[in-house]
Amino acid sequence: MKPREISGEECEQLLANSRVGRLGLSSGDEPYIVPMSYVYADGSILLHSGLRGRKLEMVRANPRVCFQVDSVERGRWRSVIAFGEARLSEDAQAKERLFDVFTKKEMAGHGGKAFRREDMERMPMVIWEIVIEEMTGREGVW
Repeated sequence: MKPREISGEECEQLLANSRVGRLGLSSGDEPYIVPMSYVYADGSILLHSGLRGRKLEMVRANPRVCFQVDSVERGRWRSVIAFGEARLSEDAQAKERLFDVFTKKEMAGHGGKAFRREDMERMPMVIWEIVIEEMTGREGVW
């Protein structure tokens, strides 16, 4: 089967059903890709990270990012790339939203430990929201 474009609905379905994707950043002439757990909700990709590090330095210099997910089952592959601008927040409201969305997706934990809302509010973290402006997807068979 020759690779084919998949519909926006199919792209959203793959984003909604996946748990890990790859965040693409660039600053100056330096590209950077890092795998991250995430959730997809209401047209946005939600992520979280610590307060410091290379990806934060890069996104603050250039908030334009892309995010890629893929799936391979029995020789059939699907891939989606979403483009947008990352918005960063450390406030309690952003943490609450992330907690609620992660809980709905049964992802409210880390390293085998389940978190409560109060735990998350106290954690030093940056919430990332990528509002998707453009999205493309393809599928094919090996």
